[in-house]
Amino acid sequence: MPRYVRWGSSGWRGWRDATARIDPLACLRAAETEAGRASRHARTVCFTTAEGVLFVKSYPAPGGWRATRAFRMARALAARGFGAPEVLLAAERARAGLLVARDAGGEDLASALARRGLTRVGKRALLRALGNEVARLHRAGFVHGDLVPPNVRVRGTELVFLDNDRTRRGWFLVRLVGRRNFVQLGRFVVVGLTVTDRARVLAAYGAERGLSRPARHRLGKWVVRKTIARRCVIDHIPPGTAARVGFRELMRSGGPFDPACGPS
Repeated sequence: MPRYVRWGSSGWRGWRDATARIDPLACLRAAETEAGRASRHARTVCFTTAEGVLFVKSYPAPGGWRATRAFRMARALAARGFGAPEVLLAAERARAGLLVARDAGGEDLASALARRGLTRVGKRALLRALGNEVARLHRAGFVHGDLVPPNVRVRGTELVFLDNDRTRRGWFLVRLVGRRNFVQLGRFVVVGLTVTDRARVLAAYGAERGLSRPARHRLGKWVVRKTIARRCVIDHIPPGTAARVGFRELMRSGGPFDPACGPS
């Protein structure tokens, strides 16, 4: 089990896992010098240490608060029995941030679905598990800030929620914005995933949350409408075209609106 203690060096202040054999300064150097992947809010570097594969995430100022948020939310999720990254170091300096976490292992959700799609039973079991786990997440008062398939790892029978720097907690938030998690999950075209498969996730969620049939129907219609709107914005699909072809064709793997197949 991690044991967190206060840590500080070269102006950085935060928390580190006292049981982990890591060199915080080496992590800092890796964040500054190693090739990595940049996103809108952070830059991520992966490298191997005596503690295994680590991910070092650096947040430029003024977004350093995201490192602390990710650390606190990962601990809160783990305390409630959810899969979350094991954070080894979280610190801030001059409103910049640094986060070091172990590799969560497993495979990303889209890859797991594509592989399990070879067996109908395996795919359906994973879809039900996804719906159940999101229901459990919301029931515990959490709303993930960016619940896209790459941020869900499948590790054996466990689902692990990554990138928790925008995850928030509060019953009012669940009621207000929780359903957006299904738009984040659903706006991606996934190999072998049908509209019926997408409905299975919502069905499992509704059953786990105890939603009435009318409430499940309203949720499904809302998710479809918002998912189409997000696809139009992100993938530059004319709304008129989306309305004409319909949701099924818009989300069909290998179809004319599959980003993996290039421009339609």
